[in-house]
Amino acid sequence: MIKLPKTTEYIRVRRYRLVATDDLVAKFERNIEVENKIYNYVLRYLEKTYGVKHLTRPYPKTKKAKIFLAKDVLIPKILKTFYGLDKWNGKKVGIHSQALRDEYLVSLLTNFGEYRKALISASKMSKQDKKDYQNNLHGNNPKRKPWYRKGSLNYLRPNQSKRCVSLPANGIAKILSAHFIKIQDYGTIQVVENIKNMKNVDIVTTKIKRKADGNFELQIVFKTVNKRKKVINKIGADWNMKNNKTWHTSKNEELYLDKDVSDKADELEDKINKLKSQKDLITWLPRNSKRIVKWNKEIRYLNSKRSHILTDEYNKMARKLLSKNDLVAIENLDAKEMRKRKKESSKFQNKAKNRKLAKIKPYEMEQLIIQMANRLGKTVILVDSYKTSQVEYGTEYQEKHSVDDREWVSKYTGKTIKRDLNASKNILAWALNPKEHIKYKESLALQKEGKIKKAIRPQNLIAIN
Repeated sequence: MIKLPKTTEYIRVRRYRLVATDDLVAKFERNIEVENKIYNYVLRYLEKTYGVKHLTRPYPKTKKAKIFLAKDVLIPKILKTFYGLDKWNGKKVGIHSQALRDEYLVSLLTNFGEYRKALISASKMSKQDKKDYQNNLHGNNPKRKPWYRKGSLNYLRPNQSKRCVSLPANGIAKILSAHFIKIQDYGTIQVVENIKNMKNVDIVTTKIKRKADGNFELQIVFKTVNKRKKVINKIGADWNMKNNKTWHTSKNEELYLDKDVSDKADELEDKINKLKSQKDLITWLPRNSKRIVKWNKEIRYLNSKRSHILTDEYNKMARKLLSKNDLVAIENLDAKEMRKRKKESSKFQNKAKNRKLAKIKPYEMEQLIIQMANRLGKTVILVDSYKTSQVEYGTEYQEKHSVDDREWVSKYTGKTIKRDLNASKNILAWALNPKEHIKYKESLALQKEGKIKKAIRPQNLIAIN
């Protein structure tokens, strides 16, 4: 059994309507002006320094490394270029130093880091694949962007603006009473809702956001540290896409998306697609016309409604997995990888898969399970998904079958192998002892043969909440 951390951290965001005074709005406007001013400059610097021509250059991965880059490289450049300053002057710049460095710039560096991952992956495409992508051969690049713009961050246009200012708590953020809270730089501000019940909960970050309708919202990120429960009951669960089945557990239990919920989600999706089709046909109307604005508003409402009913169902499934278990092991789910088109798959099969992923969202379910486990002090272990279905549980025998094959007889042992049950058992076993993971064993063999310098570290094949 692997060693587990002693605690879990339950992070959640609460949103409150903010009473926007003239002073608050003026300060917010100045903060946003700074964010807008420097955004394109920083993005251009990152693309020039770490972009397509410099993919081998080390990029900061940890928050500490990102803060170092922001503090020692980006901020001096910003101060010199935009304000003619050699050192920080908050009054001249117009934003709190930590709001700029620890929140805004670190967030931008994180987002660029995600784009860079996609860029590194795209750089490995063949010349023909790159050409096919730009020509929109598979229908996944309607704007016909070059391969190196795949997943890139957009520059701010003159009529566009940032809408949120984030501020670290730094021990300053504190709920004072039922409707008043003190936050970094802005001082004491007022919210409409009663927040007294959160008075003794640690605050991590506060965010002031101007919504599309012009009203202001205060977002507070709270953190609660819970003692981790002793692991007595444990289970592995394999994510599924067959006939609305979402999970198959190592105890041979099956969890399904409720049929009524599934039908309702499909009904709402049909309404959304119908509205989108109507909107696409009306090409002569400007974007700000009353009809287009009305349809866009209706599409947003239907999308929100569909998302809520599915999220409620995901929560129910998360409760089922965690209610009787202290530890749940699942695959490290990545919807982007699942959406990748395989050469042997037909266009129809890929379209069906993508529609399934739009209804049963693996990453969202994963995050809800982790969030619930953190709140309850329970454990979730994410396991590298490499060959979980192909390896016969308890052995190193491997057989590759079509995803449509749900059951087969092992050519090695003669046992009947149930695909989902077999995978869930492997997931649990490899979570508890990652040295048993077939990916580790294969890399160890390659190291011994001298084909690679270092084997994969077993702990890199799992992630613990």
